[in-house]
Amino acid sequence: MTDVDPRLLPNRVRWAALFAVNLFVFMGNMYSSGLATGFGSLAEYFHIGDSMLSGLVTYSVLSMGLANLFWMPLALCFGKRPIVLLAMAMFLGGCIWSSVAKDYNSLLGSRVFASFGYGAIESLGPSILADLFFERNYASAMALYAAALSGGSQIGPMIAGFLIESKGWRWFFILCSILAAFNFVTAIFLLPETTYESEEEPELFEDVEKDSHSHVEAVRVQSQGGDRLKMDYGAHWKGLFSFGITKEAKEKGVIKHFAYLFLLPFPLLLVPGVLIASLMYGVVLGGVVAVSTLAPEIFSPPPYLFTSSALGLFSLSGFIGIIVAWPIAGPMTDFLSRWMRKRNNNVHQPEHRLPALILPFLVCPVGLVVFGYTIAHQQNYIRPAVGAAISAAGLTLVPSVMLSYVVDAYPRVAGEALVLVNTSKNVVAFGLATGAYSWMETSGVDTMFYEFAGVQWIVLALALPLYLAGPWLRARTQSLF
Repeated sequence: MTDVDPRLLPNRVRWAALFAVNLFVFMGNMYSSGLATGFGSLAEYFHIGDSMLSGLVTYSVLSMGLANLFWMPLALCFGKRPIVLLAMAMFLGGCIWSSVAKDYNSLLGSRVFASFGYGAIESLGPSILADLFFERNYASAMALYAAALSGGSQIGPMIAGFLIESKGWRWFFILCSILAAFNFVTAIFLLPETTYESEEEPELFEDVEKDSHSHVEAVRVQSQGGDRLKMDYGAHWKGLFSFGITKEAKEKGVIKHFAYLFLLPFPLLLVPGVLIASLMYGVVLGGVVAVSTLAPEIFSPPPYLFTSSALGLFSLSGFIGIIVAWPIAGPMTDFLSRWMRKRNNNVHQPEHRLPALILPFLVCPVGLVVFGYTIAHQQNYIRPAVGAAISAAGLTLVPSVMLSYVVDAYPRVAGEALVLVNTSKNVVAFGLATGAYSWMETSGVDTMFYEFAGVQWIVLALALPLYLAGPWLRARTQSLF
């Protein structure tokens, strides 16, 4: 733990820590999603079909989600730095294991192991950035974090595709191992402990830091002028190699405190707003995962005859959709919320954010319909790429609304709620994407994606009853949390 507010550290220290976090985020998403471009090579090596190979991606997604429930309580007991370093070491070990795996089960086990390690940064990363940056710089730091997140999952497959085609699938994992080793070694020296425990009881901002992908924490009042500390590098380096236990864990007992923190999020699934947020985020993520895992089966045979590098380039369509939606999502949600507040005599309600879901309701399922229709009619690959891009835009549009709604509606347990949503959406996406191959074989590619779009429309339509009954539901549930 540190007795110095990390936000007062010199800029070079804080931005170096941001680099270490973002490289881990990029690497984890590249490792998880990039392998789909190499399904052809893996099918030849292991003599199995794409339906089994899809488990290498879907179980990775599940492992990342479940990891959120484990790493955050550990970090609140032992500090964020040692837990992130432990997770990086676990991820590195999994990458090396993947590169030498001799059979399918070994490769699957390595993927689950590595992805569980990576999952730590999905919950701890935004929390670390909230510790390091004042409000005026936090948005910029989170923008870079979001770019690394989406870049890893969308640009990563392109890198993997070209590498697998030229060197083979093992070289993809060798590259991941090299970058993960570099990330781990540099993080030892660049990533400080950011869990700040002052001797004095700090005041808290009335505003709670909100972000669609973050664990929310109260921010201590400090000079927003940002009076920087004179850096004592000797003490700083010494502090990097000293570890401890948080005050709360000492007072309550480590095991008891960990168990309490681990179980704390689960009752929140009984809250309709949290449950609906998990379902919405999950069905949108599930659509994107389904497209990426089915792409080798769809585009490798005639008439498309895509190679690994072509599959990697096709994955850029999702990245384009995210980039186009990115500048729209946050401002649109904020604008509609302000407009609704003015109409409500300047009284803000969390439900004022929900009308922004009209755009993803009208757009995202249409992307799946376009993808399924154009593939079924063997149209030019650009048209299904457009459908994939439209569908992927939901990964920005839906979380920007629903996660900010959850934070607004239940600020006292916002952190636990967001950890639960991040876990649940991966579980939902896993369930939908796991059955995608059998679903497609049974119904056909067009009907399968039409039905998937129908599921998205039904779930996104839950915004209407939540908007109408939200105040009543909050009045009945807020007292419980």
